[in-house]
Amino acid sequence: MLVGALAMFFALDVSFLVSLAGMPFVADSLGQAIIDVLPGWVSIPLIELLQYWAKWLLIVGVVALFFADGAITGLLAVAPRRRDATVVAVAVVPWVASVVLAQLFSASKIEPVTSVIDAAAGAATFLVSLAFVLPSAAAQAAAADPERPPSPARRRALLGTAGLAALVAIAALPLSRISGIAASTLGNVPTAARRLRAKASLAAADPAIDALPGITPRLTENEAHYTVDTTLVKPRVDIAAWRLEIAGEVEQPFALSYDELLDLEAVEQVHTLECISNYVGGDLISTAVWTGVPLRDLLARAKPKSTAFDVAFTSVDGYTDSFPIAKAMEARTLVAYLMNGRTIPQDHGYPARILVPNIYGMKNVKWVRKIEVVSYDFLGYWMQQGWSDSAVVNTNTRIDLPGRNARWDGGVLTIAGIAYAGARGISKVEVSTDGGSSWSAASLEPMAGDLSWRRWSFGWTPPKTGSHRLVARSTDGAGNTETPIRRPPFPNGSTGYHEVDVNVQRG
Repeated sequence: MLVGALAMFFALDVSFLVSLAGMPFVADSLGQAIIDVLPGWVSIPLIELLQYWAKWLLIVGVVALFFADGAITGLLAVAPRRRDATVVAVAVVPWVASVVLAQLFSASKIEPVTSVIDAAAGAATFLVSLAFVLPSAAAQAAAADPERPPSPARRRALLGTAGLAALVAIAALPLSRISGIAASTLGNVPTAARRLRAKASLAAADPAIDALPGITPRLTENEAHYTVDTTLVKPRVDIAAWRLEIAGEVEQPFALSYDELLDLEAVEQVHTLECISNYVGGDLISTAVWTGVPLRDLLARAKPKSTAFDVAFTSVDGYTDSFPIAKAMEARTLVAYLMNGRTIPQDHGYPARILVPNIYGMKNVKWVRKIEVVSYDFLGYWMQQGWSDSAVVNTNTRIDLPGRNARWDGGVLTIAGIAYAGARGISKVEVSTDGGSSWSAASLEPMAGDLSWRRWSFGWTPPKTGSHRLVARSTDGAGNTETPIRRPPFPNGSTGYHEVDVNVQRG
């Protein structure tokens, strides 16, 4: 068992290294197929239960399956009574399954040729590794059963199959565009808009809040911005071949190359994105300065028909979502291509993504390739799983400071955090230091932009050491205070006050 598991370890290492060239890692391919084949009534409760860890646990589970296959293959390989064909068949099962199942259930997300290359390279490594450690393992098995020594033909069968797998990988290379894709940039490159119509004007930050250790930065760096996707394998877009298609219920459909998109007049805006699966007090929320072309400019050129109802968006990986035509025609709904002064990173939608105010992140489609005006209520990927179609952001507040254990010198402790209500803005934040019995207004930092979160702070002198329950709530720009009723994210986004128990200690 150990021999087979060790050979599988080397094989997965090689497969992962090959994936760094832009190919789908074999475990990701198989994991993606599992994601796409699971019905919503299974996947949604799992996401609710495991949250951020759902995908990581899936990958761990898939890798464990590979190791299990390696261990079983190792046992069979040293068993002289097993046929060589059986050993080889068991050895290649997970590698073949990763390719076949990915194409059956996730063909729009997993490029077939590159998937074959990664799997073939891994399989060849596994078989060669097993063949080289087999003699010593077989010798031990022969000592235990001298009447049935292992056949040297088994090693030749493993090496022969490994050679065949290597040939498959090599033969597939010319058929793949991966070398060209890997050589091209995949976002996160410093640049500027060619024709900037309107530049974002950020209000001055509050230096007192900025100086607080552990406070959420006003703007999120690209590398720290949250990501949530339906895919384990991020699309690698060939920018020379990419086109943004505007079609459907329009008089004049057209398509834009990346260069043509960049030649259009652009605007810059500060925009906070929050995932609908973010729990109260969660960290699936981030803010960046985005640059892009107003969607209404593209739609005006296409001339939507009177039958237009929704605008649907399709990603390079097949993901879909939509929102009403009226929302699409708002001035601050963008086709964005820059993030914090850089081309949008691959994880965040390179080469372009949708940004729509006041709506949760799932409708801000990444890697967008098609914008289609439709005459009906289009239900995208998550809507078909039961999530909200309107997906309007709920007013929410988060306490960042202090931590669970606070050192207190007898003076003032600072309570601070962020509040967000989409395009409605934040007009007031209140803090309770007695579990919600009484409330006091916090100080508010000017918002970085009309569509951003707002940082706040409150000076508190604890009456004593020990445990205290801190609670925070916000009121949006329309005068509506967030609801205290706690609800989970599914289907309309989480609600309820953020509460933190703080243990105040002298020191």
